[in-house]
Amino acid sequence: MRIYKAVYRPILTYGCESWVLNKKEKVRIGAMEMKYLRKVKGVNRLQRHRNEDIRRELEIQPITEYIEKRQLEWWGHLMRLPNNTPTRKIWEARSYGKRKRGRPEETWDDTIKKIMEKKKVTIKRAKEMARDRKTWRKFTSS
Repeated sequence: MRIYKAVYRPILTYGCESWVLNKKEKVRIGAMEMKYLRKVKGVNRLQRHRNEDIRRELEIQPITEYIEKRQLEWWGHLMRLPNNTPTRKIWEARSYGKRKRGRPEETWDDTIKKIMEKKKVTIKRAKEMARDRKTWRKFTSS
């Protein structure tokens, strides 16, 4: 499991703080993770072990939860940045003009809002918590 935490997971999730994942991508990442965990555990799919059971025995949280945690950590970092930094200005910038036809693409802010809704926290409350690093760290680890 040391190799999983030190090598495999960081490679799989490199740059995940800024990802906007749709359902199909989440399923594919989860499948890749479970393929690795099954090999570590020494079972194959024909033995029909449930994913939750394998994760519980190996004491591993799902990769999608890890990605959401990293995204919240990055959002908290952005909230603590001064308003005049280039990173903050780029993040807050909005494009104007005509967009492509069809359904609007989900933005990173939309992803963060969904994570906040899942954790039952309003954006306003989350911004207050993000100002204090210790409080934010507790929130993202729960």
